[in-house]
Amino acid sequence: MSGKGSSILKQAGPLMMGRGGAAVLSFALPLLLTRLMTVADYGTYKAAFLVIMTAYAIMQFGMSQGLYYFVPRAGEDRGAYLTQSFFTLSLFGGVGAIGLYLGRHLLANQFGNPPLAEVGLAASLVMLLLVVTAPLEIHLTAQGKVRSAALAIFISEGFRVGLSVIPLVLGMGLSGLLWANVVHGLLRLAGCAWLVMENGGPRINRPLFKEQLLYSLPFGAAMLLQNPQQTFHQWAVGAKVTPAEFAVYMVGCFQVPIINLLYSPISDVLQVRLAQTDREHATPLFHEANLRLAAVFFPLCAGLVAAGSLFIPALFTHRYDQSVPIFRLALLTIPFAALPLDGTLRALGETKYIAKNCAWKLALVIPAVLGGIKLYGMTGAIMGHCAVEAVMRVAMLLRVRHDLKVTLRHLLPWGHLGHLALAALLACAPVLAIARLPMAQARPFLWLLISGLAYAVVYAAVLALAPGQGTPVVRLKRALLGNAEPPPALKQAA
Repeated sequence: MSGKGSSILKQAGPLMMGRGGAAVLSFALPLLLTRLMTVADYGTYKAAFLVIMTAYAIMQFGMSQGLYYFVPRAGEDRGAYLTQSFFTLSLFGGVGAIGLYLGRHLLANQFGNPPLAEVGLAASLVMLLLVVTAPLEIHLTAQGKVRSAALAIFISEGFRVGLSVIPLVLGMGLSGLLWANVVHGLLRLAGCAWLVMENGGPRINRPLFKEQLLYSLPFGAAMLLQNPQQTFHQWAVGAKVTPAEFAVYMVGCFQVPIINLLYSPISDVLQVRLAQTDREHATPLFHEANLRLAAVFFPLCAGLVAAGSLFIPALFTHRYDQSVPIFRLALLTIPFAALPLDGTLRALGETKYIAKNCAWKLALVIPAVLGGIKLYGMTGAIMGHCAVEAVMRVAMLLRVRHDLKVTLRHLLPWGHLGHLALAALLACAPVLAIARLPMAQARPFLWLLISGLAYAVVYAAVLALAPGQGTPVVRLKRALLGNAEPPPALKQAA
């Protein structure tokens, strides 16, 4: 990728713009669906896509994500790696689609939701096309065509959202929505065919294919474990509650799009940058990515916890007020997303460790979630999930420390992170006061905007007025962009 000396944020900028546009569209989709569907029907929709996305993550077996490792190093062999990925993903996705279709009645029984079986064929095809076309944006990003990747992300998501809503407006229900997503997958497949031809046409290099499999399959084993452990709490709740209650739980688990908007492009660019440098210079890059993420994720978490009683009814109506406690607990994993651990470990070749970490996480999350459900119901499920997630992210961080060969003191920019955390907590005061107003509950969307503005003003003021060199504007810029001086031990490497 060009611009090795430029900042990670600058290089990730086009990706964030593309993902930003896509995030706006993705953000709007559940808001529309909760208004176009009954609570029970929305629960069926969420169950169908839980099955699809779980299978999608598992059946890639690391072949698409592995392109971040191989393509920057490949030179003229990029086309071979791309062809080999599509070939392997077609096989894996085909097996998964057949299994998903044959097991449609078992899945419907698992969720106590017979309509799931009726959409089994469409759901299987959606999953297959998602798996096969997964390398599209990844290959463009790894090749250095960040703007093209951003455009592809935005256009693809635009078609997906539009095609998802139209069948519901026409009264075609969940079945029509899924078949529209099949059409979206076919359009992506055409884009993948064009990408292969742009890279010299389909070809397979056996030695390179073997190398690619040796790298990717351990990571694939990690995904085989990671996605089930990430979604186990949803599967466990879905097996014990009605479709309407499951809809309430899934709204509570709603993930704000800005998390993926920032984390994925910064992590992706960090992984490519780490592939282009030695480990002596890796720690400053890790610090930079960490601060970029923390400057947004810390206030995002604190602000949404404070405004949860406004956020849920503003977006999903008061029909989902029972989702608020679940939503607040689910938010507690956001600060850990400020650690770009997954991309760092992949760039350092630690795919086997990632697999082991996921195995331990799955072993811990099953008793934690089931025990939480037994004690506290749906709230206990998310509590158990969040606790295990926190423990295992810390374990991954310690592995990064080991690989980068730095002390705990220099592993993270602790001072800057503490500054951001304090500002995020202090800014909650006006939001908590606003959320208690009776008129705020009557017009939650308006007062959510007002509380968000109040939060942003206080957060920026705390950062700008904190002790330090330069004007308040300079101090605010340093805090938000993470461009303060690195720790002394890292200055030489930086």
